[in-house]
Amino acid sequence: MKLSRYSGLVLAAALLTPAVAQQAPAPSVSVVAARMVRMAPSMALPGTVVSRNDSHLASEVEGRVAWVAEVGTAVKQGDVVAKIDGDVIGLQLASDKANVARLAAQLSYDRAQAERMQKLFGMNAIAKSTRDQAVSTRDMDAAALAQAQATQKRSQYQFDHSQIRAPFPGRVVQRLINAGEYAAAGKDIVRLVQTDAIEVSTQLPIDSSRFLREGQSTVVIIQNKPVKATVRAVVPVGDIASRTLEIRLTLPANSAYVGDAAKVLVPSATPRNVLAVPRDALILREDNTYIFKVDKKNVATRVAVETGAEDGSLVEIKGQVGAGEHVIVRGAERLQPGQKVRPVASS
Repeated sequence: MKLSRYSGLVLAAALLTPAVAQQAPAPSVSVVAARMVRMAPSMALPGTVVSRNDSHLASEVEGRVAWVAEVGTAVKQGDVVAKIDGDVIGLQLASDKANVARLAAQLSYDRAQAERMQKLFGMNAIAKSTRDQAVSTRDMDAAALAQAQATQKRSQYQFDHSQIRAPFPGRVVQRLINAGEYAAAGKDIVRLVQTDAIEVSTQLPIDSSRFLREGQSTVVIIQNKPVKATVRAVVPVGDIASRTLEIRLTLPANSAYVGDAAKVLVPSATPRNVLAVPRDALILREDNTYIFKVDKKNVATRVAVETGAEDGSLVEIKGQVGAGEHVIVRGAERLQPGQKVRPVASS
């Protein structure tokens, strides 16, 4: 029976397919060696990202609000974030300056008069009471001038603080009063938050506090991403009801938003030697968690593992894996058990 030209080509392709498939190169994968490390089991604590500087800035003087910075405005330390109408305060300051000048002139005259009375009294030209009255007038004028100068300083202070300035760099996140409204002394004007000085606040059981110390590094999960944090403070005052105490962990700048939810991983026992692999080696499936290890013949074997403690990017595993065996950290997603691979040491 004759074969058509098309049928012959199909048959030839079918005969060649196995050979081509056998010659397909093994996929390249990145591997690292599983190793024994000293690690402590950890527990996850709920926390919140907060700013170290989060203030409601209030007015120190009363008056009509002339201007308030827009929400979202980034300011430096010392920048003006709001202004109180300073016209009335300015008039009071001008009046106090004039009063100080008047009393200073009066005091200058009375000092000269007291000196003249003292000389006349030394010549027995006037009575002692006349000399004493001149000295008394001079001293009262000096006291009145000091009081007027204090009043002037208070007016100057109020005038200077009619402009509300940022005590730290940050962003205006809320207007608590609007332009045109009347602000009393102590009235909150804006909320200012320093967004580049962030940390996590969480509550730690007192029983577990002995496993944590200030300056220790740990991992915080924010928006499903691990972030390295440092314990800034373990507040040594516990809550009577919950038997917990607050810990504060410093985060890198711009690693989270103020108000973000966080999961803090803290040690719950003393450190021990465990077998650990990088977190990238884990393959999460609905039925189990797996890793792929590579034997001496460069064959990938899938192994089910249980995870335990974590330390940075390393995760404790339990399963049919030994220290020194190579596990795949990149390229394992599409592998099949028993597949030949070309391992490359991960940097």
